[in-house]
Amino acid sequence: MQKNEKELRIRAVEMMIRTDHMHRALIDSRVHEIGVHRTQHRILMHLARREHLPSQKELAAHLDITPAAVTGALKKIERDGYIERTLGQDNRFNELRITEKGRDLVKLTRRLFSEADMSVFEGFSEEELSTYVAFLEKMQENMRAYGGSRSVCQKETQRKDTIE
Repeated sequence: MQKNEKELRIRAVEMMIRTDHMHRALIDSRVHEIGVHRTQHRILMHLARREHLPSQKELAAHLDITPAAVTGALKKIERDGYIERTLGQDNRFNELRITEKGRDLVKLTRRLFSEADMSVFEGFSEEELSTYVAFLEKMQENMRAYGGSRSVCQKETQRKDTIE
């Protein structure tokens, strides 16, 4: 590998990381504007897709956060009326369900995120977007191949499956 190519790869990775941080900060600021923390929002988005989730333990595993973080987030969004918790049929765990107020918040955030994403890609042609997506797909394939059976690559593959 030539020195210039190596420098370009380093710059590309640095820019990818910086862009990810900028996008995350943009989304976090939008979520914060409506009074919800990131973890709370992730829980609501997950519940909105699933309608019903059997346990807090399963939710913690899916979101890759601690059960304590889930408990704190759930207390807040339950207090704010976004979810309801009921004792499960076997009385061993809480069942979680998103409320209408929670669904309204999810609709609002989806609109806000769509607006943010539109602004991120302002000025891109359809061809440029297609090329960008193809590059990202190739990078993800390369990471899976390099990472093999490592848990991070598996989790990202599972997340992709739940998004689609």
